[in-house]
Amino acid sequence: MADASALEIAALLQQGNLVQAGYQLRALLQNEPDNPEGHRQMALLASRQGDLSAALEHMARAVVLLPARTDYRFQLGSLLAHSGQYESSLTHFESAVSVSPDFADAWYLMGLSLMRSGREREAAAALRRAWTLMPKDDRVLRALAELEFRSGYPADALPLWDELHRRHPDDITIILRKGETLSRLGMPDEAISVYSEGLQDSIDSEELWMALGQAEEDHGNRSGAEQAFNHALRLRPGWAFPLAGLLGLKRGDSAHDLLAQASTLLASSGLSDHDRALIGYEMGKAFDARGDHAQAMARWNDANSARIRMVGPFDPSTLLKKTDDILRAHPLRKVAANPHASMDDRLVFIVGMPRSGTTLTEQIIAAHPLAFGCGELPDIAMISRQLAPQPGDARPFENNCLSRQCTRDAIERYVEAVTRHAPEGSSRLVDKAPLNFLHLGLIAELFPRARVIWCRRDPRDIAISIYGENFALDEKYATSLHGIACYISMH
Repeated sequence: MADASALEIAALLQQGNLVQAGYQLRALLQNEPDNPEGHRQMALLASRQGDLSAALEHMARAVVLLPARTDYRFQLGSLLAHSGQYESSLTHFESAVSVSPDFADAWYLMGLSLMRSGREREAAAALRRAWTLMPKDDRVLRALAELEFRSGYPADALPLWDELHRRHPDDITIILRKGETLSRLGMPDEAISVYSEGLQDSIDSEELWMALGQAEEDHGNRSGAEQAFNHALRLRPGWAFPLAGLLGLKRGDSAHDLLAQASTLLASSGLSDHDRALIGYEMGKAFDARGDHAQAMARWNDANSARIRMVGPFDPSTLLKKTDDILRAHPLRKVAANPHASMDDRLVFIVGMPRSGTTLTEQIIAAHPLAFGCGELPDIAMISRQLAPQPGDARPFENNCLSRQCTRDAIERYVEAVTRHAPEGSSRLVDKAPLNFLHLGLIAELFPRARVIWCRRDPRDIAISIYGENFALDEKYATSLHGIACYISMH
C-alpha cells in the first residue's frame, strides 16, 4: 500500500468516515489482494462496524502475510480475546512479547486471557510483568488485585487495593473491594474503618452502608449492623439485600412490618430470582424461629426453586467426577511417601458435612488457652485447585509425590494463612472448613502429623439445615433434598 493511500485511509477511519474508508479499502484489496496493511485496516474497519468475524478473517490474513510483525500479532490476539477465544489469543500475545519483551499492552491482555482460561498462576505472572512496565496504569493494577483476591491470596491483593485507594480515595468500588479483602484476612476492625471513612464522603452510598452492615455483623455488633442495614434500605427502598440482612439479624423477633415488606417484595412479578432466593431463605428462618414450620418450608421451597432457575439443577455425576479427580490427584495410598512434607503437628482440621457441628467443635477446642480457632479457611481447597493440571502443564509430581517446590509453596501458603492472627505460642491451630474432607489426601501429603476431626450428625438434621441456608451458587446440591442426600451419601 502506498504511504499516501495508507495515511488517507487511516485519516478516514480516525474521522469516523467508515463508508469512504470501506470503499477505498475494497478497491485496494481488489487490486492488491495480498496487501497486509490493507487487510489490517480492513480488520479495523470491520471491528468498528461490529463485524467481528470479518475483522478476524482480515487480521488473520495480515498475520499470514507478515508473521513477524508484533503489532499485527497483538491486534489478532486482541480480536480473538474480544471474541472469547482466549486460548487461541495466547499464541499471538506470546509471540508478540517474545519479540518485544517490553510490549506492556501485550503482557496485560495476555494476563487477562490467561485469567479467563483459568490459568491463574501464569496470569498473575503476566499481569505483574505488565504492572512493572506500566506502574501507573490503573487497568493493570485493578486486574491484578482482582486476580490475587479471587485466587485466594488476599494478603497479596491488599497492598494493590491500598495503592488504588491512595490514587482514587473516593472510588466506591475500590473501597468495597479493599474492605472485602480486609474481611477475608480476618481484619474486621480495619474493614469497618475503611467503610466508615468512605461514608464520610459518600453518605448516600447504599452499597457502602450494606457492606458496613455485613462487616459489623461479622464482628458481632448486631446493633451496628441493624443500623447500617436500615440506612441502606432507606436509601434504596425495596432492596432485597439489606432486607434479608435485617431478617437474618432478627429471625423470630422480626417485626410484623418487616415480614410484610418481605412478603410484598416476593409477590412482585419483577423480582429477580437472585433476590427471590435471598429473601426466601431468610424469611424461612424467621418463620422457623417462630415455630411456623409449614411457612418456613414453603419459603425455602420457593428460594431453592429460584436458585435452580438461576444455576440449573444438581447433577450427581458432576459431584462424582469432581471427587474422582481429587482422589486421582492425591490418593491416600501414596501420600505417606512425600519426603518434602511438613512435620508441623499444630494443625487440626475439622471436617464433615456443612451444618454438622464444625463451628461448635471449633469453639470447644478454641476455649483452651493454647488453641486458636482460625475459622473456615479457603486455602486448602484453593491449593488443591491450583495444583490441578493446567493446559500445557506437566503434573507437579515427582515419583508419585508433589514436587519439592510445589510442596514448599503449598506449605508456606497454608501456614501463613493459619498463623496470620494466631497468638504466639498456640499449640493447636484449628481450621473448620467442613468440605476439606474432599482434600484429606492433599492434607496428609502436606501435613502428615495433622489431626483430623470428622463431625457427624443425624442426616435428617443436616439436610433440613442445609436446605434452608443460602449457600454459594456453585453448591447446587443444596437446592434439593435429593441432592443433599446424594452429597451426604458420597461424604
